[in-house]
Amino acid sequence: MSTKNKQFQPRDIKISDDAWQKKTNFFHIETWYYDGIFTNNYSVVALVNVLTAGNYGFIQTGCYIYKDTHLVFIKRKRPPYRKLYGPNSRPLIRINNRDIISGKVDEKTNDWIYDISMGDKNGGFDLNLTKTFKPFKGRHSLGNWLVIPHFNISGVIHLDGKDIDVVGHGYHDHNAYLIFAPFLSRGYHFGKVPIGRFNVTWARVMKRFGSEEKLLVLNKEDEFININPKDINFIFEKQIKDHGKLIPYNSSIIVDNDNLKLKLKMEPLNLDYLKVPTINYWRYHLKYTGEIEVDSKVSKINQIDIAEFLRFF
Repeated sequence: MSTKNKQFQPRDIKISDDAWQKKTNFFHIETWYYDGIFTNNYSVVALVNVLTAGNYGFIQTGCYIYKDTHLVFIKRKRPPYRKLYGPNSRPLIRINNRDIISGKVDEKTNDWIYDISMGDKNGGFDLNLTKTFKPFKGRHSLGNWLVIPHFNISGVIHLDGKDIDVVGHGYHDHNAYLIFAPFLSRGYHFGKVPIGRFNVTWARVMKRFGSEEKLLVLNKEDEFININPKDINFIFEKQIKDHGKLIPYNSSIIVDNDNLKLKLKMEPLNLDYLKVPTINYWRYHLKYTGEIEVDSKVSKINQIDIAEFLRFF
């Protein structure tokens, strides 16, 4: 196989590609991840993890609320697998007869609309998301990766019995991994940032054997552009030891090719650590600064967004 064929190659998707892939593999793990950054300094993350083994499986959901980048509410639940329902025709995750995730195409506008509902009046959110930039899917060394890089979001955060109206932007990805993927990979480092008319989604997949896989996709207008990994340079100015693991802290991304010139500095404002069996996971709120040049037009970058670093075992 040529080097070119081994590179991540993003492709167009249909909304049905974001449905639960229960019947496609006998033994696999799927995750649905959503986040939102709001104008009143709140931010949220919604997670649904499903391990499927034939007619049996395991579910874990996560509902996280942040204020000024600090975690102020967390609720993680493990409902019975038999209480999970999802068709293969559209994104729908229903647990205990409640629609946690529901996505559809608006027949009048052709917009992709998602509703996310998690938690309760003491801690949770009800959000409406409308897709903006063009979504894509592809395969890297961990498995299948589907990305909706940017939403406009409005809705309500529920916290301590109060309803807080929110407006902002967000991101979604849907991953499907075979169960043995952690034995082939050491983990991943991932983030994204909206920059006016553009959006940058980046990742490092750290292989257990061999070099890491570098990914960066630029969204502009109604297209996505895959950046050759040879043109992507990750620089780590500082790493720290946290919970016994060495993790990236201050870092940068440099890209210089015909499609994109990017100088992106990433400075953590806050991070929190989550531990689940076999997984060490850090969620960062990052301050992005720098500049981007596309089509000979230069824009400054000054944005806060969410990133992740995960290590298996």
